Parts: sequence; C-alpha cells; structure tokens
Amino acid sequence: MTRPVLITVIGKSAKDPGDPVPPEALRAAEEVGRLIAERGGVVVSGGLSGVMEAVSRGAKSEAGLVIGMLPGFDKRDANPYVDIAITTGMGWMRNTLTVRAADAVIMISGGIGTLNELTVAYEIKPTVILERTGGWSDRMREVAYEGKYLEEGHIAELHYAATPREAVDLAFSLAKLGERGRDSEREYR
Repeated sequence: MTRPVLITVIGKSAKDPGDPVPPEALRAAEEVGRLIAERGGVVVSGGLSGVMEAVSRGAKSEAGLVIGMLPGFDKRDANPYVDIAITTGMGWMRNTLTVRAADAVIMISGGIGTLNELTVAYEIKPTVILERTGGWSDRMREVAYEGKYLEEGHIAELHYAATPREAVDLAFSLAKLGERGRDSEREYR
C-alpha cells in the first residue's frame, strides 16, 4: 500500500475583516486544493478561514481528504470542508505541527502567521511559494538572500510557482524526491 502525499497549504486567514484575503489568493487556493485532490494527495492546513477554507473547498470539490490542524480545543472551529479536525490547544504554536505533517508545503499569500509557518518549514520541508497571490508570497523574492534562501548559509532553497498547477506539480515532485526533510527529520527521532 502506498501512503498518499500530504501537502500542507499555508496562507492568509480571514480573521480580520479590516485586512481581507486577496481574491486572487482565494481563487488560487481553491484551484490548488482541487489539483491536490485530483492527484490523490491529502490537503493539510490550519483548518480555519481564508486560504485554509478555500483550499479545503477546492479539495472537497474533487472528493479529496482534508485535515485541519486547529489552534484551539473545539472541532467546531474548523471550516465546513475539513474531514479530520485535529484540535491542538496550542494556538499559533500548532504551525509547527501543520508544516511538519507535510511531505511538501505550498504558501499562498500570507500574513505574520504564514511567515511563521514558512520559517518552520524552511529547513525540513520542500516549500513552494505561489506568487501573485498577495502578502508574503509576493515579497519573499525581494527579502530572501539571492531571492531563495532564508539564511546566509543556503541550508535550504525556496521554490516559486506562477500558477496553481505549477505549484502543485512542483510540490508533488519535491515530495516524491524527498528533497531535504528526510535526513533532517531523522535528527528529531
């Protein structure tokens, strides 16, 4: 039996009405979710609103499996498209669980929580940034060393995509290659 590929999608939540999620991010997230499910992958996210809800909705449109890692203790906080709601009671610290569950990570838009998830994923999970979706996704090239490293030592590399399909194809390729992560994860066992 082959284990399905788990793709964690990180991105901007809709918790602040004064700071809405860009419409292009929501459209892209829904398409990413659909494409992950179409390929038999499992969507993992923080399970709440915004990009998390859009990617979940997209996955469900293709009868995909959706896992939501919730920050609180109440499964009812999950968006309506989450199949498996995992309560952590960890608040933003659940970001570590969300990205470490993945075989690869896709970043769409993003605020400070998404930036935190990116830094957690960076050294141990292949990460694809879907550009032109707003937030940190559109700024990473300009703030990263040489446009693709989060530190001067070049321990790991950020990958970029211009379309949802390109992001999903790249995430699956990186997950299957086992690019970085496998050796780093052994250190924690």
